[in-house]
Amino acid sequence: MKITGRTRLFTILSHPATHVVAPAVYNHIFEELRLDMAYLAHDVAPHALGDTVQAFHAWENLDGFNVTIPHKHAAWHLLDCCCPVSSRIHAVNTVVRNEDGTLAGYNTDGIGALKAIGDVRRTHCLVLGAGGAARAIVDALLTAGAHRISVLNRSPAAASALLDIFASERISLFDDGELEGVDIVVQATPIVDHIAFDLDLRRLRKSARILETVMRPTALSEKALDHHLDLIPGFAMLYHQTKRNFSIFTGIDVPDMVLENAFQSVGYKRP
Repeated sequence: MKITGRTRLFTILSHPATHVVAPAVYNHIFEELRLDMAYLAHDVAPHALGDTVQAFHAWENLDGFNVTIPHKHAAWHLLDCCCPVSSRIHAVNTVVRNEDGTLAGYNTDGIGALKAIGDVRRTHCLVLGAGGAARAIVDALLTAGAHRISVLNRSPAAASALLDIFASERISLFDDGELEGVDIVVQATPIVDHIAFDLDLRRLRKSARILETVMRPTALSEKALDHHLDLIPGFAMLYHQTKRNFSIFTGIDVPDMVLENAFQSVGYKRP
């Protein structure tokens, strides 16, 4: 890859940034499509987010950036305009820098999750977490026709705040007695070393689907496989998000084969 003063740049805001795979995926696509573009990662502590985003207004060769944990909600406050989904849930994961320097926010977490999960109509979904990703996924599940959504989070106040956003009779706080009737579990927390909230996967019906949103192996994904449950790994969601984000960033619909090659280059096969 040859980078010059004309190269259009993209980045991702994360903290920490050592685990993100977006630079490798995007740069593979740029090279395969012979685009004069490059993608890097910014490790930005929460207290520095405001200054970083403010600087991006004046970064002339920056075309856009992604936002991930822990910045999805905080970044929403710093943008000039947002798509309807981001405006509803107060969280972004994709930002475009327009020619006049203004920053426009989007959220594709819900799109990526739905594409990875499949049909959710008439299902009972359990969402673990109440952060930016959880909000986007709940929004998408409601729109796609999920019959019921239960939310489980460490902070009851944060879970209640999520419910207040949607004010729907189809969404409520999780009750442990409901677990046997859950069709889909969405793990939308960053927890990797143990199963969030000590969820007993043995109580799930064998047809239950579990979406993991973390890219690397987790205690939940390992246990789900042990119990022969239908596990949808985190990169499945990222795969579909990347296709949509690439279009938002560049206006180009990246060919499936190119996207598959990019994910294979970092060790993932198409879900």
